[in-house]
Amino acid sequence: MFPPMNALSLTGSLARLTLMAALAAGCSGSSDDDGTGGSGGSGGLPGASGSTGGGATSSGGSTTGGTGATGGSTSGASSSGGTTSGTGGGGASSSSSGTGGAANPGSGLGSGTMEGSGRSSERYETGLVSRDGTPYVLITNGWGPGFDSHTVSWEGTSFTVESMSGAAGSMGQPASYPTVFCGRYSVMEVPDCGLPAPSGSITSLRTGWRWAKNGNEGEYNAAYDIWMGNGRQLQGYLMVWLRDPPSYQPAGQPNAAHKGVTVANVPGTWNIWNGMVNGLPIVNWVRAEGNDSYEIEFDVMDFVRDAQTRGLSVPGDQVNAVAVGFEIWEGPITNLQSVDFYVDVN
Repeated sequence: MFPPMNALSLTGSLARLTLMAALAAGCSGSSDDDGTGGSGGSGGLPGASGSTGGGATSSGGSTTGGTGATGGSTSGASSSGGTTSGTGGGGASSSSSGTGGAANPGSGLGSGTMEGSGRSSERYETGLVSRDGTPYVLITNGWGPGFDSHTVSWEGTSFTVESMSGAAGSMGQPASYPTVFCGRYSVMEVPDCGLPAPSGSITSLRTGWRWAKNGNEGEYNAAYDIWMGNGRQLQGYLMVWLRDPPSYQPAGQPNAAHKGVTVANVPGTWNIWNGMVNGLPIVNWVRAEGNDSYEIEFDVMDFVRDAQTRGLSVPGDQVNAVAVGFEIWEGPITNLQSVDFYVDVN
């Protein structure tokens, strides 16, 4: 649907706007049908025609400042439970907490060659980056109605939220979700990284992420956002939360039958939330609050198989995209860092 890696020039502005609107609507939330996890975001499409924005600098990859919205969130609104903030060290060398599952073989984190750097205060900046020659896309993604301002810098798949201010929307929407991704996601750029790919053809879909909270204890998560579909259309979500904030929860509702579970070949234990968001099914694997995990490596297909085994699978015979980032409900945030991220499709 889109040319690989380039700044996505589709023929015809009408097709461009239609596709952006469809993608934005796919990940932006309406009220959660289950009513327990609260509402998702409302996404929207400000500035869909795009404009070249100021306040951005980049090298080693093109960026487009001030362009249209990048979609919304698959998370829930504020919950009444829990006031204890997450604990644990925020250093980049910290490892996954929790027990269960098997250790991951051979870490690929910390050794990548990063290309494409920049720094921007634009609400919707897009950066074309690479790690070890594989292209990815970074989006600053201040999509929520309560967004105020931010400054994000990046080099390759590593990025830092240097500053961010904002608040949750009236329906619990995060103010922003700065993210980096591989595949067909919520903007027009589709890096030639191996995704989308049919699930049946994937031998392994290894990914790893290391992040550092750097003293930030507030209302944000650290989450994988995995889009399932048919390669062109989004049909369902899988999310893996490495941090559960004090006052906000995933979309859907907690599944009492799947609490404190393990996933084959994946370290740690998880609480599963599932339901609907934006009219699409979602399954969330969530670290218990206060049990943040700062580094993880796994095969995405192990989560796909885990959902199927539990009878919670979402539609879609392809993995459209794998993304990581921070859904931020409330500022201030200072120097929240995604240290390293990779996707390896086989």
